[in-house]
Amino acid sequence: MTEQPSYYSIITANVRYDNRLTDSEKLLFAEITSLSNKYGYCTASNGYFAKFYDVVKETISRRISKLAKFGYLHIEIIREGNEVKQRKMYPLTQSSVPIDAKINTPIDAKINTPIDANVNTPIDANVKENNTRFNNTSINRDRDETSKLFQLVSKELEMIQNPLKGQELEQAIESFESNKMEIVQVAIDYCKKNKKGIGYLIRILEDWAAKGVRNKEDATKKVTPQKVSKSNDFLTQKRQELFGG
Repeated sequence: MTEQPSYYSIITANVRYDNRLTDSEKLLFAEITSLSNKYGYCTASNGYFAKFYDVVKETISRRISKLAKFGYLHIEIIREGNEVKQRKMYPLTQSSVPIDAKINTPIDAKINTPIDANVNTPIDANVKENNTRFNNTSINRDRDETSKLFQLVSKELEMIQNPLKGQELEQAIESFESNKMEIVQVAIDYCKKNKKGIGYLIRILEDWAAKGVRNKEDATKKVTPQKVSKSNDFLTQKRQELFGG
């Protein structure tokens, strides 16, 4: 039986009453605990949280940095050479780091807080959230496109109520470099026709990405039954004549 992640989030008392944290940072901590229920850690990207909370990745990066600074997150980076393969965020529900001007993060040289393929921290103090939002048109466009696809999936197939499924769907969508809207639309139509849900949609998208589907035409070929050639028809007919049935 496949283990199902919990839908519950946790905001411990020390997080809840820590006046150094904003409400948004406390809410992000709760979301990380929800996504950590299955394995004890969360691997969601800054982009995933940015889409959910309608902010830019840099904002999420700052919030995660602050949670780690005060001892509420332990962050582990898995690398292959210079390439970051995965980030694991472990929520720490029992500890908090007191305010101290001498505290520097990361505490361990092996821990980089936080990490994202396209975002380096810390963010320059002069960067303003509103200016960043309007200046980073590519980030906004990517976020809006995925958000529209999330809405389409919820409307056509089923509501995305499981955060883990939402994370998996986002990763599947972002595995396509271009033509995401039209590729995912073909997959949604196929799942809807065959009465399949989000899990099946995710598997289709992952399979298509692995097999090099790049546009609507490629995707349509994947869901269109192939015609049986005349030679196959002839062989079938001869078998029936010889062996019956």
